[in-house]
Amino acid sequence: DPDSGSKGNLILGRALREAAVPVDPGAEGRGLEVVLAAYAERRARPRRRPLPRVALACAMAALLAALLLSPAGASVRNWVGDVFATAPTPTRPGLTGFPGGGQLLVQTAAGPWVVGADGSRHRLGDYDEASWSPRGLYVAAAAGRRLSAVAPDGTVHWTLTAPATVREPRWSPSGFLVAFRSGGGLRVLAGDGSEDRPLDESVAPLAPSWSPLEKPQLAYVDAGGALRVVDAERDRSLARAAALPGIEWLEWGSRGKVLLEASPRRLRTRPVAAAPGGHLSLGRPRAFHLPAGERVRDAALAPGGRKVAVLLASTVAGAPRSELVLYDLRHRPPVRLLAIRGRLRELAWAPSGGRLLVAWPRFDEWLFLPTRPVEGKAVSGIAEAFAPTAGAFPRVEGWCCSVAPPDRGHG
Repeated sequence: DPDSGSKGNLILGRALREAAVPVDPGAEGRGLEVVLAAYAERRARPRRRPLPRVALACAMAALLAALLLSPAGASVRNWVGDVFATAPTPTRPGLTGFPGGGQLLVQTAAGPWVVGADGSRHRLGDYDEASWSPRGLYVAAAAGRRLSAVAPDGTVHWTLTAPATVREPRWSPSGFLVAFRSGGGLRVLAGDGSEDRPLDESVAPLAPSWSPLEKPQLAYVDAGGALRVVDAERDRSLARAAALPGIEWLEWGSRGKVLLEASPRRLRTRPVAAAPGGHLSLGRPRAFHLPAGERVRDAALAPGGRKVAVLLASTVAGAPRSELVLYDLRHRPPVRLLAIRGRLRELAWAPSGGRLLVAWPRFDEWLFLPTRPVEGKAVSGIAEAFAPTAGAFPRVEGWCCSVAPPDRGHG
């Protein structure tokens, strides 16, 4: 019966299309690595006489077919298309916008810049470092002993002269307090620049971290290696525990329930809970496994607090290698988002938590990587965009909110 034969062919065709293709679980990461390496080589090679169009098309098809036609390749298909179809030319700046919305705070040798999602840029002044206020209304900018509150348009609202060099100013989520290191100590002042006072005379060279609950609770590491949490308004100790040895990153997230501690060799989170008398309890830390030979180059909690993005560095056959891994605080397996030959540096989460910015200085690029299988983007010409003020490759200090809500407090 011709009809039944036709129907059988349709059923067989559908079954073949829907059948799962066995794929090595690591295929997606390796596939993305191959594609990015090919792109890197394409950028690094001197220009040659172009191949005929037919030969070029065949070569591209051979390179991408295995990746794009497999289930593992589905989640990176849009990224591959974007890299090869829209790679900017090396001769002109490509910072004409970036995905994810919001504003970037970028530090160069000549001072910080505010960069809008449309690629617009404004230099704030001659400051050594800077960080966002909670709603992006101001930037806390430091230069020597001076600490200033600067609007994104460059207007200075107040300036304080501290007893010693100001380092790592951090604005509280309420906007009412700013903490900063000065010399070897830790100080705090009101969000309008008044009431400057010391919190601790001797602390570790590490940025303090505020509770995300808009309470005046501040976590830091003292010079003796103790992780401390204090009420910065009342100068009252709330909790104390031994900090991770060699700690270089401290962040408070997950709706105030988790502290992230990281050193070049170790990564762990510590639960935070309410305790009697208004105190806090620091629970038993949970360590995350790092692959042998890998070192932490940067680590950051997602805005929602459920994941930790970690940039790992290693050396393979004498060449540098970088990996970007997402660790889940809900005891789910980690996910490798990216693995390449070369040196990546620094992480910044989009305000929505849907993307990660990773810097690739060798190719003068920022990679905007999705945390889900949607389109990614590489933006090139980064140092060029800030020339001649950039000096070394610009450093991203923060990725802030797209629109500031009504003013509450001072930030």
